[in-house]
Amino acid sequence: MKKIILIGGDLASGKSTLSYRISERFNISCFNKDILKEIFAEDIETHNREENKKLSVSSFKIFRYLATQNVSPMILESNFKVSEMEELGKILKEHEYDILSLRLTGDFETLHKRFIARLSMNRNPIHKSVDLSRIQDFIDENMKLRNTVYPGEVIDIDASTFAYQEDEELFRKIEDFLKR
Repeated sequence: MKKIILIGGDLASGKSTLSYRISERFNISCFNKDILKEIFAEDIETHNREENKKLSVSSFKIFRYLATQNVSPMILESNFKVSEMEELGKILKEHEYDILSLRLTGDFETLHKRFIARLSMNRNPIHKSVDLSRIQDFIDENMKLRNTVYPGEVIDIDASTFAYQEDEELFRKIEDFLKR
């Protein structure tokens, strides 16, 4: 059966880093929504949040396309919205994928500090279109993401610390999923 790993969850929870580690460790193709947006932004200038959302929608369309191409195994990583995951889940079911979903959440204060620190780094401007500097705005945005229902086998990961990125038990579960 075809295999796919979906990685989603809270902002600043380490989704991309985890996806790269899994990709490298198991030699799996990995597609990150933020990277796709950055590629689009090189040629398509955005001036506001609404234009930025269009790049996000286009990036998700690539995920939909990949899901129909029977690529296996692969990783899709994003801060999946409820509607995106509903749509993607249907496509993956139609194409008979075995799904492992990794959902990263954490303490909001800790994640917010990471988020703010990341903004001061050399972060692509495409990721700075929404002001989440106020912790309540950050919490509200993450609460929307936490309403997303993930398909397949779901592993919930506490991303308050980065310990999970070296968690051999987690990597064993992923390996077992890929072998079955």
